[in-house]
Amino acid sequence: MSVNSAGSGPANLSRRRFVQGSALAALLGGSALATTGCSTSTATAGAGKGSVSFFSWDTQTVMKPVLSAFTKETGLGVSFSYAPPVPQYVSTLTTRLQARTAADVFILTAEDKQTVGGGFVKDLSGQSFLKTMNSANRDFMTVDGKVYGLSISSWAGGIMYNKALLARVGATELPDSWTGFLALCRKLKDKGITPYYDTVQEGNFMSLWGLLGGYFADQGSFPDQDIFDGKTTFADTWTEPLVAYSRLYTEGLTPKSILGLTGDQVVSEFAAGRVAMFGAGTWNVPSVQKSAPDLSFATEAIPGMKTGTTYWTGAASPGYAVNAKAKNPETALKFLEFMASATGVKAYGASSGAITTTSDYTPTFAAALANQAAGARSGKIYLPVVAWPRHSSELSAELNARMQTMVQGKIKPQAIPALLDKKLKQLDGK
Repeated sequence: MSVNSAGSGPANLSRRRFVQGSALAALLGGSALATTGCSTSTATAGAGKGSVSFFSWDTQTVMKPVLSAFTKETGLGVSFSYAPPVPQYVSTLTTRLQARTAADVFILTAEDKQTVGGGFVKDLSGQSFLKTMNSANRDFMTVDGKVYGLSISSWAGGIMYNKALLARVGATELPDSWTGFLALCRKLKDKGITPYYDTVQEGNFMSLWGLLGGYFADQGSFPDQDIFDGKTTFADTWTEPLVAYSRLYTEGLTPKSILGLTGDQVVSEFAAGRVAMFGAGTWNVPSVQKSAPDLSFATEAIPGMKTGTTYWTGAASPGYAVNAKAKNPETALKFLEFMASATGVKAYGASSGAITTTSDYTPTFAAALANQAAGARSGKIYLPVVAWPRHSSELSAELNARMQTMVQGKIKPQAIPALLDKKLKQLDGK
């Protein structure tokens, strides 16, 4: 087993910005990313006859131990190239695919899934190495019923809380319903304690995403594809949970001043004991521990509309895909087979700090990350922007703007889903 500490992996700082500015950035939570570098770099490990070329958005530092393990086990080399996430990686891959110069294996992101229809990505359906893939990861890598990538990790975000502040109102853990959570917030407010923050300024409505996920799970299906197919609407499916979430703001449980706080400032407020709870990802854990090493805290899943339902915000990471025109197709499949193996998953988890989710290898994590790791591995994770098949960036910007206006008290929360429907029609040219 590998042991991942709270601060391990180069991903922690960049993943915290998973909803800043662009739907593309929403995908950062699932993989280990570098925050530096702005050009494609190439390195070779045992490349030559029988080698495979691999285009990565994980840096060489992250991938070198993994590639070395692959070469040791198979005797095959890897020609490695890299471009930094997210926009530069996506644009570089698209250009190379269209020019037929792409690597044998590459990272398949949500934005790049559109290349599947162009015949650029090999259909992996039926490959035995996919059997260990988590259901949430499989769903993310599936297009029109066919699997085009191997995703081996996920991330999960929930509600981080200060145990001492909750104890002041007699609570030892989060309630198991959204109604109970709002009641907890009122008790905290009555004690003069600011109850809860989401990073509204950056569009990170962490608890909303998990609340939606739990609500849809209780309904028996997730409506994203049906919304975009015109079979239902945001108004029909989002209104009840969005209005419930918005009570944090309409009832003054989260102050309007949250609009002035960045993500870093929200973490600082929590670490200083000035807010009892906030929407947190795994990447927030090291910052809190560094700022307040003696603070006792925990992170739990987001309480649902239905008592007993809890859900995590989160997403499966982009996966490894095979170029449909690969120069070394058999070696490419061997590379994916290795990445799906317990050896490959262990090596990647140790070098990246990612929460791996395959069924035949169980990683261990530091206590502060254990709940979120279990949540990611359970597959009970949801992030709408990842599930939207088109216009994700534009719709995310629309939602963020409307939610911020609602926090200011200038628009009713009931109006927001209908405005999303209107925006989708405009984007579709209807």
